[in-house]
Amino acid sequence: MQMTRPTHAVRRWTSRTFLARGRSPRVLVVDDNSGGADALAAYLAMVKHKVAAVYGGAAAIAAACVWKPDVVVLDISMPRIDGFAVARALRTNLRTATAVIVALTAHAEDFVAKRSSHTDFDAYCQKGLMLDALPSLLSSFMRDAPA
Repeated sequence: MQMTRPTHAVRRWTSRTFLARGRSPRVLVVDDNSGGADALAAYLAMVKHKVAAVYGGAAAIAAACVWKPDVVVLDISMPRIDGFAVARALRTNLRTATAVIVALTAHAEDFVAKRSSHTDFDAYCQKGLMLDALPSLLSSFMRDAPA
């Protein structure tokens, strides 16, 4: 019998952080399902995040380069440019390379981990199971300037 690593609804994968300086994080929500993206963006705005939502991979790359989010909550299964390709594009662009990227997907954690490099994503969130934990996860990436 083959053993697999258990799937968690939300898991941080890296030690990456961003400088908050006492402000709300800028979060870009990316999903080809506009209703899902808008609903998640509205929820994050209610918990005091500055949020923008875009609908697809090409829109994500363009918006991230202009808006420079602290965090990108990125759907994996999108047509044309999937979340894996978006993450790689953001990591290779100087304007977006330091953004925290959270994989948001219905796929199991192992699926994402096996198909991405260790630098593509900073965290994993399973769709439908992460709402309560997502704000805490995003906050865990924030750091203030040293005194």
